[in-house]
Amino acid sequence: MNNDFLFQCDNMGLLQSIVSHIPTGIFVCDINNIVIYINDVYAGYLDTHVREIIGKKITDIIPDSGLPDVIRTGRPVYGVVRQIQKGTKSIHLIVNRIPLFDKDYNIIGAMAMALLDTPEQIRNLVLQMDKLQSSNPKKYKKIKPELRANYSIDHLLGESREMNSVKVYLLKYAQVEAAVLILGETGTGKELTASAIHMASPRANGPYVPLNCSAFPKDLFESELFGYAGSAFSGATKEGKSGLITLANNGTLFLDEIGELPLDLQAKILRVLEEKTLRPIGSDQSVDVDFRLVAATNRDLKTMVNEGTFREDLFYRINSLTLQLPPLSERADDIPILIDHILKQISEQAISCSQEVMELLKQWAWRGNIRELRNVLMRAASLCHNFHIEITDLPHEMLEIENTARVSSLNKTLLNSEAKLILQALESNLWNVQKTAKFLEISRASLYEKMKKLQIKRPIK
Repeated sequence: MNNDFLFQCDNMGLLQSIVSHIPTGIFVCDINNIVIYINDVYAGYLDTHVREIIGKKITDIIPDSGLPDVIRTGRPVYGVVRQIQKGTKSIHLIVNRIPLFDKDYNIIGAMAMALLDTPEQIRNLVLQMDKLQSSNPKKYKKIKPELRANYSIDHLLGESREMNSVKVYLLKYAQVEAAVLILGETGTGKELTASAIHMASPRANGPYVPLNCSAFPKDLFESELFGYAGSAFSGATKEGKSGLITLANNGTLFLDEIGELPLDLQAKILRVLEEKTLRPIGSDQSVDVDFRLVAATNRDLKTMVNEGTFREDLFYRINSLTLQLPPLSERADDIPILIDHILKQISEQAISCSQEVMELLKQWAWRGNIRELRNVLMRAASLCHNFHIEITDLPHEMLEIENTARVSSLNKTLLNSEAKLILQALESNLWNVQKTAKFLEISRASLYEKMKKLQIKRPIK
């Protein structure tokens, strides 16, 4: 095992023994995404042996692993729901992905840790929270987040034409009761936009209930959304539980990643939207609900409809008002505003950027959008000297692009100089190509070739 990934310990064998026998799955990758450690529990999840995994790229074992993104960005991801096929059965894991750094805060790898690995464990956790609510309501209120939105339209930073257009439509959509579908790439601010719609709406004083549709196993999703009656199923509490839709009564329900909603639940959501009533699991009584739906996705729902993975009737029910968030690469003029805001958030000290850094950040592709920009700035702020970010504080891949841009700029300058020299020589020789070629000490054919390349043509009199 690579010692960089272990805490200093008087007894390394003892530490390895502890990690190996923790009753939860753990594996570690180095900066090249190579698995350098995995315990028997996680190897068991994958239905293989430790020796078959060590030394291999994690994407060769788990093609859609999220650990390479954590290594690339240096940002932890908590509470991810993973589904792994094990023989004829599939198991669900709730996983934390944590970046690992050396003493100089250089990223050296990442670790994945499975927290809960069966529906029973997850269900037991939910039941324990329900017991806590019934036995000690005051304490429960401290744990349960307030059902209110935290962001208004003022938090949508940017003055570009694209962002001003988003704000105009947002304010218009907020005043009507129809569902709103927010479209945009990952990291463009869909959650913030949904919160802003609620805050600008007549329902602003009501509850705001967000739910990420990719965050729950299918067997827990229905009870989470619709709630359940007392003793509705094995392990259910006697008192029952209100679902998130009921909690959103007189307010807004935000379904993020709605493209991940299972087909059977899509039908039930559609029925609730149309009838404004729902029936909790195990209950014979319907409950009236009055809520406004805001949904978001980075997927192409129309394509999903054609493929049969998203209901056409639900698509048209939520697609009447759409709000397309522009990627950061299409609103480069907003980047200085965002940089200033993010730097103020991550440091109490005033941090500045060189002009060279600012220009490069405005030209970067930003596939991860604002989320990627925040990660880059957090890294640069931790590495810079005297609270001033220079070009060398940026990630290596950005420096490679910068060097390429410099070479391109130099080549352009040289070509312009060559064109100017040839043009002056032609004018001095009254556009006689043969004399000009002799003057420049090149062949006539070479001169014609350069004139064609540099688009130099004799002026028409």
